[in-house]
Amino acid sequence: MCTVDTDIPTNQRPAPVAIVLVNWNGWRDSIECINSVLAQSYSNFHIFLADNDSADNSVEHIGAWCENPRPDPKWRQHDGVDRLTDRDAVAPVTFRVVGASDQALVEAPPGCRLTLIRSGGNLGFAGGCNVGIRTAGTDAFEFFWLLNTDTVVHRHALQFLVRRAMTDEQLGMVGSTIRYYESPQIVQSLGGARMNPATVTSSLIGEGRGLEVIPTDAAEVERELTYIMGASMLASRKFVRDVGLLQEDYFLYYEEIDWAMRGRHNFKLGYAPESHIFHRSGASSSQILPLFTARLYYRNRLKFVCRFFPERLAAARRALAIELLRHTLRGRWGHARVVAATLLSTPSISPLS
Repeated sequence: MCTVDTDIPTNQRPAPVAIVLVNWNGWRDSIECINSVLAQSYSNFHIFLADNDSADNSVEHIGAWCENPRPDPKWRQHDGVDRLTDRDAVAPVTFRVVGASDQALVEAPPGCRLTLIRSGGNLGFAGGCNVGIRTAGTDAFEFFWLLNTDTVVHRHALQFLVRRAMTDEQLGMVGSTIRYYESPQIVQSLGGARMNPATVTSSLIGEGRGLEVIPTDAAEVERELTYIMGASMLASRKFVRDVGLLQEDYFLYYEEIDWAMRGRHNFKLGYAPESHIFHRSGASSSQILPLFTARLYYRNRLKFVCRFFPERLAAARRALAIELLRHTLRGRWGHARVVAATLLSTPSISPLS
C-alpha cells in the first residue's frame, strides 16, 4: 500500500504555478476537479480554465458554483483527496471571466483564484491548453500544470510535482502517478508512456497494475519515459519558452508525445511517484462520437510518424493494416472503414510551431 499523506515543509515562498484546464461541455467534471485543486497543500497557484465554446453554458455553471461552492453526493471519495467543500465554512471562490487573447493578462486581483477563458471555438485539447498558457504568460509563472478536467487530485499532488521539477533544471516536464477514478487501487500510468521504436506505438507504464507497482525511486520509470501523460503534465517555463506551445493540428491525441519529442534534445522527463491523480479514463473524449475520436487517433498516429520518424512510415502502416484486419474479423465495420480511409490518405503535416 502506498501512502503519501505526509506534511511537506517549505522553507521559502513556493514557485508560482499556472494550472491549465480545458473544458468542453463538461462543467460537472470541471467543478469537481476545481474543488479538489483548491484544497491543495501547495498554495502559490492560479487556475486558468479555457472553455472550448461549450454548448451547455459551462462558464455560467462553473461561475454559479464559485459563488456558492457546494458538494455533490455523487462524487467518489478517495484517500488523500481533499475538497474545498469539505470545510465547515466555505466562502465564495473569487473568479474572473475573460476572452482569449494572444497577450498575457494582467495579474489577477488579490484573492482571485480562477480565470475562466472563453476560447471562442472548439480548439481541441492542444489549442485549449495553449489559450490557457498564453493567458497566464511565461513571465508570471515558473511552471504550467496541464491537468485534465476529468480528474481529482491528491492534496499534495502539485507539491510533489514541483519538488521533483526543482531538483534538476534539465527536467522539462514531470508526470504523476495516474490512478483510475472508479478503481483507485489500479494504476493507469506511472508518469507517462514508453514508445516501441520498431512500430512507433506507445504503451502506458504500469497500466492495469496494482499500487505495489509504484516505485519509491523515480529513476527506474524515468529511464523508460518517452512522454508524459497529458492527464497531469507539469511543464517548466524554460521548456515552454524554448520548445514552444503544443502543436494544435492534432486537435486530440498525440499532442503530448509531439511536445516531448520536440524537447527531447535539450530536456529530460521526470516522474513524481507521490503525486497521485485519479482519472476518469476517457471521460473527456467520450463527449465526442467514438468514430470521430478513432479517426483522429489513427490520423494523428501517421501524422506523428511522418513528422518525427518518416523512415518508419511503412512499419506504421503495416501496424495499422493489422488493426484493420482485427476490426474486420470482429465485425467492427465502422472502425474498419476509419482505418482503411487512414491507410489510403496522406497525412497533412503542418509546420512545427
